Amino acid sequence: MDTLLALIVGFVLGILFVLWDNKKGYVWYKRWYDLSHKEPLKQLNHYSFINNQPFSKRVVPAILITAAFTLITYLMGSLNPAYALLTGGISLVGVIVGFYVGPFVANKLPKGLQKATETLEKIDKLEAELKAEKKTEEITEKPEIEEPKSDDEKKDDDWRKGIKDFIDK
Repeated sequence: MDTLLALIVGFVLGILFVLWDNKKGYVWYKRWYDLSHKEPLKQLNHYSFINNQPFSKRVVPAILITAAFTLITYLMGSLNPAYALLTGGISLVGVIVGFYVGPFVANKLPKGLQKATETLEKIDKLEAELKAEKKTEEITEKPEIEEPKSDDEKKDDDWRKGIKDFIDK
């Protein structure tokens, strides 16, 4: 079970890194590239730590993410070092798979969030309309107070008199 958990956590970490890379990775990659190379990167449009990189360059961030995850789990859990390395290797596979699945999630996520936001706005609008209708109904629907009937009127409401009148016709 722990190996499956390590694979799932690695997969989620990979997807989260891709989402971060799509948002801020271009700027951070340019900074790193400018510091580590003689000539600065001229085009910032298409390169980041994951985007438009070959597999060999995607492995480096995956190893760094996995090493951080493995170190944290080792220090928090006091695990056997061999077992920690085994789960780290499994989570490395999950991170790399997350790097390749992440772009699909990154493309679908804004559209899905936009649809969810539109749906929530429609629900809020309907709730506001229902509250407004309810308030107007409460204001307009005031029950009329009936005055108590006198004894003469009570005698006229006798149902037998109505039947007798009907039969007489």
